[in-house]
Amino acid sequence: MSDATRPLLRDLITIPERVQTNDFVLKLSDGVTEAGAAETIKSYVVTTELAKAFDKALGFIQGAVEGAKSAACYLHGSFGAGKSHFMAVLNLLLAGNAKARGVPELAGVVTKHDRWLGGKRFLMVPYHMIGAKDVTSAILGGYAAHVRKVEPTAPTPGFYLGEKLFEDARGLRAKMGDDAFFQHLNEGATASDDGWGDFGNQWDASSFEAAALEPPEGEERQRLVGRLIEAYFSNYAGVAATRGEAFVDLDAGLAIMSQHAKRLGYDAVVLFLDELILWLATMAKNVKFVNEEGSKLSKLVEAQDANRPIPIVSFVARQRDLRELIGDNHAGAELVGFYDTLKYWEARFDKVLLEDRNLPVIAEKRLLAPKSETAKQEIDAEFERVMRARQTVLDTLLGSDGERALFRMTYPFSPALVQALIAASSVLQRERTALKLMLTLLVKRREELRLGALIPVGDLWDEIATGDQPFSDGMLIEFDNAKKLWNLKLLPLLEQEHAVSWQDLQDGRTDAQVARRFANDARLLKTLLLAALVPEVPALRALTAPRLAALNHGTVVSPVPGGEGGIVLQKVRKWATRVGEIRVTDDQTPIVSLQISGVDVEPILANAAQADNDGQRRSKLQRILFDALGIREDGTIIGAQPFVNYEHAWRGTKREVDLYFEAVAEVSPDRLKGRGVPVLVLGLPFDPKGRPPSTHLAHAKNFNDDGASGGVVWQPAYLSDRAMKDLGTLVRIDFLLAGTGERLNEAARMLSASDREQARAVLRSQQSALHQRIRACIETAYGIRNDNDGCIGTPVPPEDRLVSLQGTFVPQMPVGADMKAAMTQLLDRWFEHRYPAHPLFDTEVRDAVLRRVLDRVQEAAQEPDQRKFIEDTSDRKHLGAIAVPLKLAVMSQTQLQLTNDWANHFATMHARTGGGPLTVAKLRAWIDEPKPMGLPARVQNLVILAFAAQADRAPVRNGAPVTISLDRIDDSVELREEALPDETTWTKARERAAALFGLKPGEVRKGATLSTLAADLQEKGAAKRTLLAELLKDLRPWAERFGVAATAPRFTTMRSAQSLLGDLAGAATPLARVEALADAELETSEAAVGRLLAALSEVREAVASADWNIIEAGTGLGDHRKGAAEGLREKLVEMLDADEHAVQLRPVLRDVQTRASRLLAETKPSDGPPPRDDPSPPPPPPPGEEVVDERQQVVLDASAATAAIDELRGRLVASPGARLTISWRLTRLKSGGAA
Repeated sequence: MSDATRPLLRDLITIPERVQTNDFVLKLSDGVTEAGAAETIKSYVVTTELAKAFDKALGFIQGAVEGAKSAACYLHGSFGAGKSHFMAVLNLLLAGNAKARGVPELAGVVTKHDRWLGGKRFLMVPYHMIGAKDVTSAILGGYAAHVRKVEPTAPTPGFYLGEKLFEDARGLRAKMGDDAFFQHLNEGATASDDGWGDFGNQWDASSFEAAALEPPEGEERQRLVGRLIEAYFSNYAGVAATRGEAFVDLDAGLAIMSQHAKRLGYDAVVLFLDELILWLATMAKNVKFVNEEGSKLSKLVEAQDANRPIPIVSFVARQRDLRELIGDNHAGAELVGFYDTLKYWEARFDKVLLEDRNLPVIAEKRLLAPKSETAKQEIDAEFERVMRARQTVLDTLLGSDGERALFRMTYPFSPALVQALIAASSVLQRERTALKLMLTLLVKRREELRLGALIPVGDLWDEIATGDQPFSDGMLIEFDNAKKLWNLKLLPLLEQEHAVSWQDLQDGRTDAQVARRFANDARLLKTLLLAALVPEVPALRALTAPRLAALNHGTVVSPVPGGEGGIVLQKVRKWATRVGEIRVTDDQTPIVSLQISGVDVEPILANAAQADNDGQRRSKLQRILFDALGIREDGTIIGAQPFVNYEHAWRGTKREVDLYFEAVAEVSPDRLKGRGVPVLVLGLPFDPKGRPPSTHLAHAKNFNDDGASGGVVWQPAYLSDRAMKDLGTLVRIDFLLAGTGERLNEAARMLSASDREQARAVLRSQQSALHQRIRACIETAYGIRNDNDGCIGTPVPPEDRLVSLQGTFVPQMPVGADMKAAMTQLLDRWFEHRYPAHPLFDTEVRDAVLRRVLDRVQEAAQEPDQRKFIEDTSDRKHLGAIAVPLKLAVMSQTQLQLTNDWANHFATMHARTGGGPLTVAKLRAWIDEPKPMGLPARVQNLVILAFAAQADRAPVRNGAPVTISLDRIDDSVELREEALPDETTWTKARERAAALFGLKPGEVRKGATLSTLAADLQEKGAAKRTLLAELLKDLRPWAERFGVAATAPRFTTMRSAQSLLGDLAGAATPLARVEALADAELETSEAAVGRLLAALSEVREAVASADWNIIEAGTGLGDHRKGAAEGLREKLVEMLDADEHAVQLRPVLRDVQTRASRLLAETKPSDGPPPRDDPSPPPPPPPGEEVVDERQQVVLDASAATAAIDELRGRLVASPGARLTISWRLTRLKSGGAA
């Protein structure tokens, strides 16, 4: 079934032709009359929650009656929750109304409370507080008026001040007599101007009593009051004597009320104070009044006059906390007083809650009930179809409640709309209830709303905007600003966009399709207005474009399912460029919103006109374009033309491109020729000189240079006047918001500080939107996207936009999601054309990766079968991504196998070109044969180094070996076949390299392994040669002094090692160095030389640090220590004679030195008694000398003595010219003595 054939909803539910003023509005006083009671019950819907509320309310009354104590209770519910209706039904229940008691849903409540209700009489007093003068007169006067209706013969309650006056007058009559009393009362009656005119009547006993019996507003009663005050009771001058009459205070009046009702036979008085809080809210501007009147409410509960024989039970209807309605725009003291009063009386009030969840049930029965069972079935079926919408749409429509059953009750109103409707109603005056708003929405679309359609949330705005005013001053300002924003900015925006006036739409003078598109767009903007006004509604919080579309389900149609959000986002972004109050965040899922502000930024923008010029516009376009391309604006400047050295990632490599953003006709041929890298010229989407795009295209097409680097000129279409105006606005906003804010302060000096901050926020929002729009327009100008936003003024055909700067390349318009993607595709195509044989690397080619690949390839080249197990997983990955595409090797799961592709290719090319030296320059040229590969220099170097390793070629320049690496290989370097030692020599050299130097050369006899071994030998040998020379220089003289021959094994080995190291150092080529190692004559053994070379450093250090003088002195003693000295000398000579592997030098030399020191410290033992201690002080030093140190020390053993002597020796060395005087005593135990 198509939408056009679906039945109108008015045929399935009752939708009246118009909304009546009193629709869904119940005046409590009318709802409880005999005539109104039946309608009250008929139109009331009792839900489960409402039944509980009735139970609580009756229980509250029961507690007051049984406790014989006055009580008050809030009846709290939002607008449209049915507070007045609830009180009316409660009134009827208390009155025993049969229809009210017969409501099926209240049967349980009635049964429960019948026990205590039976026989009770309640005097129910309904109030409608709107328009009241004050609390006292409203409550007391309302009671008196109601009593006159229900008890016509009852006496007037005595809480009027007039009643007291009449009592005093009667007492005075009794004293004076009637004649005297009335004579004086009538004197001056006609002469005085009391405002009643000349009635010609004189007061007498009959007229007096008749006037006293009139109600307080009776004219004769008021005339009598006035005359009594003038004639006898001037102290009553403060009493109102014209229209109306003053009362006693509320506390006393409530006591009188209780007594009065008691005398009439009632058990309790029930006051239904409808609209009391609403009435106080209307007085919110006068906090003093609200404070004074509000404080009286506590009297409903607490009484100073305790004479209340029956309780007074009060129900106060409340829709919002009075704090919210008063606001905080008042003096601090006033607010503190008000809040204290509010807190005082609220603490004494109970509460019955009428929940918002009742509204769907009530709406279903009172507003949306099907006309028949058939109609119900049709609606149910259609609702099921709606529920099959996408889940994201349903989640939005269901709102925070998320209940399918609630949606069915309110269909065609979504739960989200109902939530917004309740919140919107809560900020309006009494007459705009939720049900009435729902009815209004149905009536307005009565002739077009078909089954299956939903009421868009945006439609709610019109009813709010034309309804009552908000309560609080703050909300009133916000509401007024919202309406101004709609009338002055949003509505004109839509009029301009759809080329139609609002008045023509209202008058029906526009095409139906245009009117529908206009209305649908308006609904989106109106929803944003609602979200700004009632942000507490979950469904309107943090709106995204898809949710905005879902809230107005059916108004946005997309050819692609689920594309409604994208369409809405595009619309909102476009609108945001024109209206700064519209905000769109930069998130991945943008949030759309409206900032309601009363500030107009147009005059501010006009004050920044000087910032808007062609140069600034071009700069802004460049910044936006480069930002879209991910380019930082730090490009090089060549001559007068700026360009950016753009780095383009292509097939795993980084490629340089000279990128110009310039009017194409201004780019000289020299610059179009390029500097060895491709050129990409992005033309300007406008021309300050007024030249058409064809001029720039002709300039590019006329360029012809065979030596050019190549590239592309990309000429965009020109932006439209609208887009250029938006660009100018963006330039102005950038100017105003730049810096510290002084520019904006100056341009907005006519505004207050707070308004300037609002203007700043609006401008920032508009800046963001304009930035997005201009970026989109740039992409449109370059042909990346279709022109759906009026971006293009002068178009350029797609086939003419791209001009090649190289004859063989024919560019095609790229396709991409954005400018960067499109430019990437264009450059990819250019490089594919320029370098068709380039490998497809699976990873970014970085230097570190290339080095790891080269290491593994060179290692594999040293293996006999050029095959290597690759243990590291990252190495496997890199080899597969680089070595394999380069045809250097194949990579299995774990094994790298080198291939001969490059060796064969180079051999073929070498033969084809006539042979000759195999230079790097030739290899680079051959890499690009038969088709150019265009490898970066380091990747070429990898190929060359890998080939050299495989082919066993060594780098040579000018006949001498050179070192080459990935970083640099000069083109003049020649790769020569390596001269290799024979197999016997290579084996011997490998063995000796391991034995003598600890090296592990490769097994394969190749140039690379030869060079590596030679280099290692050179490095190791150079260091050891120097150490060995120093060792021989220091050790040989002492060896001669101890009689060690030069032919001793140790020195023979040292000379052999020195000769070997000299031969290695003198070798001119790697081959010569390896042969020198293999052929060296070692006079002792390889083991001896190897051990010497291994221990060379520690041996050298031991010899250099030894104190040979002490050693010589200690080993040369001839006294009683001679035997020990000779033993030391023999040990020393033995060590100096033997090879290092036989006797290690360092430990022996240290031991000999230590023992020599001890021998030197020993003295000849004495046979006589030890000398006596001489207590006399030591003699003074000779003239010209001074004592540096002097002490006595008991030395217990030889080790301590050696340490003491070493200390003294050290001090002598440190103090040249010092002399030491020594005296000592050596003692020991006598034979057989005790220790």
